[in-house]
Amino acid sequence: MTDQVDRRSLIKGMGLAGATVAIASTARAKAPAIGRNLPDVVVVGAGAFGGWTALELRERGAKVTLVDLYGPGNPRASSGDESRLIRASYGEREIYSRMAVRASQLWHQRQEEFGRSMIYINGSLRQLKPEAVAAQEVIFKKLGLPYELLGPDEIKYRWPQLNYDDVPQLFFEEKSGIVKARESMIGVSEMFQKKGGKIRIGHAKPGTAGSGSLRDVAVDGQALAAGRFVFACGPWLPKLLPSLLGDKILTPRREMFYVGIPPDDRRYRWEHCPNLSDADTYTAADVDYGIKVAGKMPNMKVDPDTQDRLVSAFQGEAVERYVAKRMPGLKGQPIVASRVCQTEYSDNGHYIIDTHPEYANVLIAGGGSGHAFKMGPALGEYVAGRVLGDTGDPQAAALFAIGAHGPANGSPAE
Repeated sequence: MTDQVDRRSLIKGMGLAGATVAIASTARAKAPAIGRNLPDVVVVGAGAFGGWTALELRERGAKVTLVDLYGPGNPRASSGDESRLIRASYGEREIYSRMAVRASQLWHQRQEEFGRSMIYINGSLRQLKPEAVAAQEVIFKKLGLPYELLGPDEIKYRWPQLNYDDVPQLFFEEKSGIVKARESMIGVSEMFQKKGGKIRIGHAKPGTAGSGSLRDVAVDGQALAAGRFVFACGPWLPKLLPSLLGDKILTPRREMFYVGIPPDDRRYRWEHCPNLSDADTYTAADVDYGIKVAGKMPNMKVDPDTQDRLVSAFQGEAVERYVAKRMPGLKGQPIVASRVCQTEYSDNGHYIIDTHPEYANVLIAGGGSGHAFKMGPALGEYVAGRVLGDTGDPQAAALFAIGAHGPANGSPAE
């Protein structure tokens, strides 16, 4: 990747005009060449935050060891499912719209570099409250992002396989889409190792410290020393740093179902069907694994190590009812796969990316709040810059500061 991105590349990657990125620096912070007193960096967690950060740090010249308890793309990870959605609609939160633009561009660049399909642009239909639509229109017009407001007749004309006769208006975001989850994280880890990074599977905990710095992490009881550390282990952060983050990250259970499509029916493939988000739930169109439908459930806190990974029968029945309602052509089609995972929410839906208050050489990156995975490549840029001393955009630093977050006990803001 080049150190700077021109506007023409940005427009080509996302199909957008007029968008700039709030959190990215105009020039990427560079690490000195290996061997010139560069501290080694240990990144704990190989998910969306940690994997992309480790790859970015390695590309900037750092000597990086990436440690993960179960390995990249494992079924316990929040990034271990088949797919995630990418969108730029975040209401009044312009910083995330800008980050989504940058992330989409990088997903396309990385897809070409990795030589594997990772992003599928198929658009999304979203049911928004009137005030949310107004706020979204302001941001989209400001950034030059294409959108439409569609009524049920127009929806039926464009996508006769969908039924939204009961919804007066939906927000159509043309350039949103689907990104592969587990497969992408495996691709990140493979490229990281190809470029000289090291991956170590093991249980990492903060080790010895002194003079305001962490000296090492204990990996399965063995000390792994470094000059700088990144703790980016998602739902494990409250367990790893309980006194600091124990009440600041909520880890609720999520159940995902994949509904099969008939062998002679291509209407629900990603090429022909947008993703859906309404008052009932959300979906991702078929990218060779079935239509993904999220089970809707309250925020029940779980332990990512010990929770069972079997879906609930009542959730499966709710998914079948939803499919019959919104995609009647799939009524009676089988659920062909399912996943149980967890997300990790902060109290206000903002990330937690900040220096540890006791250790100047430790950066914490987490609080994904349901949108970290889609931002992964852009987050890797931002976190890597922070590790190497680039404070980045002041607004982002203030929003992501640990002190800006309270206890995450209720429904998170998005």
